[in-house]
Amino acid sequence: MTFDGKMKCVNEQPDEKTCHRKAKGLHFLSSPWWCPAAVTLVILCLGLSVTLIIQRNQLIQVSNLLKQCQANFTHQEHIREGEILAQQQAANTSQKKLKETIDSLTWELKEKSKEQEVLLQQKLNLQKALKKAENYSVIQVSNLLKQCQANLTHQEHILEGQILAQQQAANTSQKKLKETIDSLTWELKEKSKEQEVLLQQKLNLQKALKKAENYSAPCPQDWLWHKENCYLFSSEESHWSNSRDNCQALDAQLLQINSTDDLNFISQAISHSTSPFWTGLQQKTQNDPWLWADGSPLRPHLLNIRGIPRKTYRSGTCVYIHKRDVFAENCILSAYSICQKQAKLLPMQ
Repeated sequence: MTFDGKMKCVNEQPDEKTCHRKAKGLHFLSSPWWCPAAVTLVILCLGLSVTLIIQRNQLIQVSNLLKQCQANFTHQEHIREGEILAQQQAANTSQKKLKETIDSLTWELKEKSKEQEVLLQQKLNLQKALKKAENYSVIQVSNLLKQCQANLTHQEHILEGQILAQQQAANTSQKKLKETIDSLTWELKEKSKEQEVLLQQKLNLQKALKKAENYSAPCPQDWLWHKENCYLFSSEESHWSNSRDNCQALDAQLLQINSTDDLNFISQAISHSTSPFWTGLQQKTQNDPWLWADGSPLRPHLLNIRGIPRKTYRSGTCVYIHKRDVFAENCILSAYSICQKQAKLLPMQ
């Protein structure tokens, strides 16, 4: 089959319609617009492919960037968690150190209080010793002692107030721990200063006592003098019969109260103590009278004896004094004692 310019069939005579359709399609390929259209289509396909490739690469880059950002966020989150954990540990450590500091300061405060109690006890002993010689001391020494005693009493009140304030400060909340430490440190410094004042006052009392050593004393050393009698307060507990024997070994007898003035003096002397002290008063059975250690009877209405038992103890019923109250108890129990003997009232040489 060949074609001429008008596309005619040469060898065969096919169907006329079919021939005409083929001729029409081949005529489109021979159109001058076919090549630009094909080129344009190819260019569009290439452009679309390039665009898709670029967009794909951009999506990959965005995806990688997002993954990197997520990794950075995760790393930052781990760092932040570590910082928070470190801060919590540091806060716990700081709180523990503050508590240890408070405990240390509180312990030092207790030690200071114990030292002050020793100083106060020494002050009391010096006052007792000075009272022995008050009738023989010169007026200047008496005035000095009174002034020292007033200063010591004032310092004692101040110390009691400070100790109370420190105890209250120790119970404050955690927010005030730092303030409590500063307050305790300042108060410890102040207490050290006050302790130095007490030591100086103690030295002054010792000097004043030394000035009075040349005067005659109506009572032996460590005995307390009151009017016609000398009194010795024991430092160990024992039952009543041993206490009586100990006093007899010192050429004395257990405490005998003959007047309201004697009762007031003894009550004031033991007011600082929380312990009971045996007296020389005893009752062997319920029907027997109350007798002192020297055999003399108890004056009526002088003592209001509490706790008198309804039964008789085998060792008898003895009387002890606690502050200003007088109690009856089994003589076999242990308590401190007060020995008493007559003072040697001699004129000063």
